Amino acid sequence: MARVPSLLPHLAATVSAQRTVIEQVLARADRLDDPSVLHDLRVALRRAAAVAKLTRGFPDAGSGEPLRVAARNLRRSLSRSRTLEVAAGLLGTRFRRDPRRRKPAETLAALIVPREKARRPRRRAGDRGLAAVRKAFSLRDAELARLARPFFFAPVSAANATLAKVVRGRLRKKKKRLLFSGLPDETSLHAARIAAKDLRYSLEFVRHLVPGVPDLLPAFQRFQDEAGDAHDRIELIAIVERVGSRRSSELRRAARTLLPVLRADAARTLRRAQTSARTLFRLLEAFPVEWS
Repeated sequence: MARVPSLLPHLAATVSAQRTVIEQVLARADRLDDPSVLHDLRVALRRAAAVAKLTRGFPDAGSGEPLRVAARNLRRSLSRSRTLEVAAGLLGTRFRRDPRRRKPAETLAALIVPREKARRPRRRAGDRGLAAVRKAFSLRDAELARLARPFFFAPVSAANATLAKVVRGRLRKKKKRLLFSGLPDETSLHAARIAAKDLRYSLEFVRHLVPGVPDLLPAFQRFQDEAGDAHDRIELIAIVERVGSRRSSELRRAARTLLPVLRADAARTLRRAQTSARTLFRLLEAFPVEWS
């Protein structure tokens, strides 16, 4: 008879640890969209959403769903700030040593994230979304805590077996879905990157229980890094095209000067992302989702 891993205490501990990480990140920030913590906060929210999604419906129908939705919504509300900050930063660094293009890049970067707006103190963004996340964490803690109480009549071993079956089945589906999506191109790269993140953070939850997970994680990280770089540059092209389409000959000239280089950069980084995707997919093909 196959061994059933003890996931119940691990799930409760994971949810508690994720909440702590988010609060620690927030303690370093002046506001939710603080550029110095924005990346860490969004990653922490994505991890929380991934585990909530992986274990949703346990122990009851609808369990875990409030946390998944709240974490996802707050992360999405911060995505626009992150996209603009990254785009302005890329323009600043890419053409810093290019005398002909440095000034047009600075002009466009200033329009993407206006300096005077960045200097003005802003009310902390996303208070409502943050409150929803905190409430959802408390609800998930309560859902899991009651399983350990004396008046919980269902045998803990049966509940644990149910959770293990749900988790393994969903991991297999996530793996199959990512492999079935095929090698990403410019239009499918973002979706593949999101699916890879979801599978990675779900696998991290069982890294101590499923053999081979630790060996897979570096390949996930490489793909995320390469795909993230390519996606940022594809997004930058769209932003520059949009800003350059305004009724200003100076802005149109600036965009025309920069876009050929930016498109070449995007094509190069997309090829790197595809190379790392091939490596990841090859490893996933040979990876069985089985308990140790």
